Amino acid sequence: LDAEKHLSVLIKAFIRVLQDTEAHLLVVGDGTDAANLHQQAKESGIWDNVTFTGRVSDEDLLELHRVGTVFAMPSPAELQSIATLEAMASGQPVVAVDAGALKELCQDGINGVLCDQDDDEQMARGITSIIIDSKLRKKYAEASLAIADTHDINHTLDEFLAIYDQVMQ
Repeated sequence: LDAEKHLSVLIKAFIRVLQDTEAHLLVVGDGTDAANLHQQAKESGIWDNVTFTGRVSDEDLLELHRVGTVFAMPSPAELQSIATLEAMASGQPVVAVDAGALKELCQDGINGVLCDQDDDEQMARGITSIIIDSKLRKKYAEASLAIADTHDINHTLDEFLAIYDQVMQ
């Protein structure tokens, strides 16, 4: 929960989400910006609709990915975004910032919604649309699983071998 992850944008977006849904935000992890995020949630009046877990074990993280409805990643500083890939492998639709590796993982209109950096309105619309539309959520969830599969180690190794074969010819 460091400032570079822009989770304050997610908190702002979630304030908007609560105008149209009865949702709960689960924030997993810890970091240098945790106290500020707690304060933001309290001051904005959404504290009762947010749970900050702190650090969790890998086993608990797997379970937490399975209980969510949508995975949101507001961070523009993702080189690989393993967290997003793990959520997708658990069948989660994604709302993410259109930056770095996220645009490869979150394919707008396929498995989720891409948003402009720091646009809490856009992020809120994406999250809300997935929460309220079960058919859309199911479509995005299935696509997330399929996209995550292409990042499986066996698939990746096969791709590398095919590239090496081409180069060696």
